[in-house]
Amino acid sequence: MSFHGNDVTKFEIDINRNVASRPFKQKKKAAKVFKTMLYTFIVFGAIVALLVFGIFCFNKFLAQPRFVIKRVCVLNNRTISPITIVRIAKIRTNMNIYATSLIPITKRLENHPDIKIAKISKKHPDMLVIKVIEREPTAVIVSDNLHYDIPVDSDGIMLSDKKMEYALHLPKITGLRNVFYRPGKMVSDPRVAIALKYLDMLKRVKKNTFINVKKIVLERPNEIVFKSATVDKIYLKSDFSPDVILKLVRVFDELRFQRLNAKKIDLRFKNVAITPMQL
Repeated sequence: MSFHGNDVTKFEIDINRNVASRPFKQKKKAAKVFKTMLYTFIVFGAIVALLVFGIFCFNKFLAQPRFVIKRVCVLNNRTISPITIVRIAKIRTNMNIYATSLIPITKRLENHPDIKIAKISKKHPDMLVIKVIEREPTAVIVSDNLHYDIPVDSDGIMLSDKKMEYALHLPKITGLRNVFYRPGKMVSDPRVAIALKYLDMLKRVKKNTFINVKKIVLERPNEIVFKSATVDKIYLKSDFSPDVILKLVRVFDELRFQRLNAKKIDLRFKNVAITPMQL
């Protein structure tokens, strides 16, 4: 292999030029890296400073006495005192109204066995407004394995024992076995909820018909029996049907019109069976 004179000279010049420019490129590269690091450090420092300043301002904001919750207005409560509702909600006097989330407070209230719905709103600058809908007792469970009665609402939810004083005049549910009292939970036997639906509908549609239910008997499986002040046994379907109550109201109206009394009324089948009262 051979090289011409001019080519060798040119090759030597290119090598010398690259060697001479190498330190300059290294310095330029190092300066670029330094500038990038400096820029990153400045940006990071600015973010940290803004974060610290934001936390400082936020803490100052939370400490503003003007925005601290000072008043709580409780509406629609009937049997639960406002003080009890505030205690259940865990509302403290040093809470900032803007920083307070209403969702946990609502959940705490609705977890109480006697509260069905809770609605909370903020009234600036320092008041919370709490509206509650309480669960009202509809009947009372009397069980053989319990030494106390259990008030339940129209959904079959077991209420606290404090509701018992408002339930003494209500229909008694008998015949249940192995009832476990868990306030806020639904009674495990599905017939309870169905019977209470019947009872609630009866209250809504009976109008001038006198059907005063005194007892709900659930002794036999798949059987719901109402005992009223005038009829010893009213047999109802174990699966809810509004037509059953409408039939019952018509039967009572017809008996009243004819001035007759019935000992038993069986509404479980298509044709209503009536056992007349023996005089």
